[in-house]
Amino acid sequence: MAGSIYKRCGCKVPVLDEDGNPVRDAAGRIRRRELGSNCPQLRRPGGRWNHRHGTWCWLLQVSSGPDQPRQHLRQGGHQTLDEAEDALRHVQELLALADHADEPHHCRAEIATLIRTALRAKEPLPDPEQLRSRISLGRPVNTDTTVGEWLTTWLDTKRDIAPNTRRLYETNIRLYLLPHLGHRRLDRLRTAHLHAMFTAIEANNQVIIEENAAREAVEQARKKAWEQRSMKACRAARRKLRGMPPFRQIAGPATIHGIRATLRAALADAANEQLVIVNVAKLVKLPARRRPKPKIWTRERVARWRATGERPSPVMVWTAEYTARFLAASANHPLRVLYWLTAHTGLRRGEACGVRWVDLDLDDSHTLSVSQQIIQLGWQTQTSRPKSDAGERVIALDPTTVALLTEHRHQQRKQRLAHGPGWIDTGLVFTQADGGPLHPAHIEQLSKVVDRHGLPGCWCTFSWAMKSAVARGLRRTCSAASPA
Repeated sequence: MAGSIYKRCGCKVPVLDEDGNPVRDAAGRIRRRELGSNCPQLRRPGGRWNHRHGTWCWLLQVSSGPDQPRQHLRQGGHQTLDEAEDALRHVQELLALADHADEPHHCRAEIATLIRTALRAKEPLPDPEQLRSRISLGRPVNTDTTVGEWLTTWLDTKRDIAPNTRRLYETNIRLYLLPHLGHRRLDRLRTAHLHAMFTAIEANNQVIIEENAAREAVEQARKKAWEQRSMKACRAARRKLRGMPPFRQIAGPATIHGIRATLRAALADAANEQLVIVNVAKLVKLPARRRPKPKIWTRERVARWRATGERPSPVMVWTAEYTARFLAASANHPLRVLYWLTAHTGLRRGEACGVRWVDLDLDDSHTLSVSQQIIQLGWQTQTSRPKSDAGERVIALDPTTVALLTEHRHQQRKQRLAHGPGWIDTGLVFTQADGGPLHPAHIEQLSKVVDRHGLPGCWCTFSWAMKSAVARGLRRTCSAASPA
């Protein structure tokens, strides 16, 4: 790479025409040109350089390949010859790093682009150690990818995740990772940055708690004013509510661990592409997340719950006795067969909604093949495979369940004939009135049935309530609860 050093100045002289007269522009002003390196004041009368006039510059030609035009790098403004020589030597050393790359010409062109950009912006030249590290790892030398850019690209191109997982990743990226880490360079992300993010999230949690409490106080004042028919106070409370932040949820331990899991997955793929060396999300220590352990609704716990309203655990499940009482109480419910099937097989609610007639063998083997489920994405639904390979299973059906499903099939055929040509042929066992698929959330709207028959009213989901009952020999207990 040939380089040269020269001296120039900014002195200007008039531009003359062929007759030696000054040339003027459209506004009538005399046009001038710079003398540059031809200025006679750059040297003293004896031929030595005049250190009081002009500055030193360097010029370097960079070869980008045998068939590519040469690139030119230049910089001026150096006060001494030694300063210009040092600057040129530094640039040559940076370009020489490309000799160790797999594609030297391409790498040299990328380094030259980085140098030119830095010179034009009057910024420091690229760090040689950083360039050397990127070249040794086979990474592009001209990338300054931010965490936000990588997370966005990663999520858009990732195809091997379930829809609900994608939705969770998108939420964590949008609400937490982009605001706190999106501006940082991916290869410079450190554990300190993650600790700062989690500290800020915890601080914001406290703000949310205080704002929610303030809004709740005003809301209670509004209700009290409405009950007392004080319209002036009620309107004042409404005006105050309009200026207050809405109720928000805090980022609890599960959310915090989910944020780290999202970043850990993204950085794992970045490490596979050699964009980062260390997955810093793996190094962050968080408090252990304690999952609520399910407890059974015993008679003593039910009595205390009715007296105090206190729940022994956020996750409560029924005994076989309570499940049998529920099945007997729902004998006339449109989804009574779905509840019976879920209670005796342990199906998840999405799996129960996704059961098709082709998945059932009610004549020979008396089995149910779990091959699909209906999942929620927010409130929207989507049909997908079970959560894991183990979820695709074959379940044996007892004679009572087979009889109920057979009768249900006859009733659905009658319903289809009565509905006419508008029937939606989904092939599902449990459907809406027009044959369309059930929404998973609809099968849990049972509060009236639960309250009317004295069952514990604060239970989590129907699937959880059923699982304990199956383990306790539900078939024996429910023999008298058959809706047939």
